[in-house]
Amino acid sequence: MSLAGVGNATAGSLIANGLKAITTSNKNKTATKGDISELKALLTSRYLPIKNIPTDLHGRHPYYDIDTKNLIYLVNSV
Repeated sequence: MSLAGVGNATAGSLIANGLKAITTSNKNKTATKGDISELKALLTSRYLPIKNIPTDLHGRHPYYDIDTKNLIYLVNSV
């Protein structure tokens, strides 16, 4: 094992990992612990915001109630 061989292996590994990071799209990257905890918090909350329905005349935002399976409008964000 020579020092030049170790240097070449290190350089090759760094280049390969850099190219892999550049060419991999965000949707294909692995999830982090932060991503999983954010998803868990979203799924364990009772109300999910609905973004493709506008607010009502009173300025309330639409939410989907997971327990009752109904659309509701709330004044404050949950």
